[in-house]
Amino acid sequence: MIKYLLIVLLMLIPLSAVNAQPAAPTRPPLDDTPFEDRVYEVFVPEREDDDDSLMPLLFVLHGASGSGHGTREWLGFDEPAQAAGFIVVYPTGIANNWDFGGGIRTQQGIILSDDVSYLVWLAEQLADEYPVDTTRIYATGMSNGAQMAYYLACQAPETFAAVAGVAAPLSGSTATRCATTPISVLMINGTLDRILLWQPQTTADGRVISLGTLGTVEFWAQRSQCNVEDDALVVDELPDTDPDDASTVRHIALNECENGTNVQFYGVIGGGHTWPGHPLDIELDLGPTNMDIDATALIIDWLQALPAPDTAVTASD
Repeated sequence: MIKYLLIVLLMLIPLSAVNAQPAAPTRPPLDDTPFEDRVYEVFVPEREDDDDSLMPLLFVLHGASGSGHGTREWLGFDEPAQAAGFIVVYPTGIANNWDFGGGIRTQQGIILSDDVSYLVWLAEQLADEYPVDTTRIYATGMSNGAQMAYYLACQAPETFAAVAGVAAPLSGSTATRCATTPISVLMINGTLDRILLWQPQTTADGRVISLGTLGTVEFWAQRSQCNVEDDALVVDELPDTDPDDASTVRHIALNECENGTNVQFYGVIGGGHTWPGHPLDIELDLGPTNMDIDATALIIDWLQALPAPDTAVTASD
């Protein structure tokens, strides 16, 4: 029934295959780490003095050449996080990029940065400093930041309970180095993305560079053992509230997955390499920004609605 799911998604692109077997993620211990000089900003919601309840923690990861501060200003997570009671952290990557397993390319060469260990370390530091619910630590990101969020889902599912990615498919290298633990994932990709293409990408010798959008949906659905029978799918054509944005949105929900997880996909038909609801005023043409949805509010709402770990059920329950 996976093939049926793909037909429902958008009936556009053939899937690529990833033939290598997943390997168990490994990381060095976090003792004596050199992370103290890394830069990040934290938003902590205001609340009553007698409110000592634990709060979810959300990592917002910038795209290539971005920064935590710039992404905070652009995407506006602070306001919905205040309403939802989320702590939000905006870290900045080495050379303003994230290393999701292949190094960071710069004019001086490739820099290796163990960003998984750094972000896990940062989660632990913030949990020591703030009232963090360590069962509800999440990550989201745009482009390179989305690829890093997916890498965290593969390499550190014991820390990150769910991830959301915008404007990025899963890389082939990440797919081959991924834990099998079910995890909730939300994806938002545009069909006209010219930076990280909707279609799967391979090298001339057949090595998978990117699974493409639909291959990424299939990957997460299989990892969380989602029920993809036609009567289990929720398919919505979202209202075209802004007819001038040159795009529309189709939402596919896979809500019957193992351990209470779910997989959500928002296909922006006609959308570019952009964050819906938040146009970016730069000279580079990244394609249309959809204004029918606000990805920032949507991600917060989705994370807030996820079941607590002690109430999760399996897809067969």
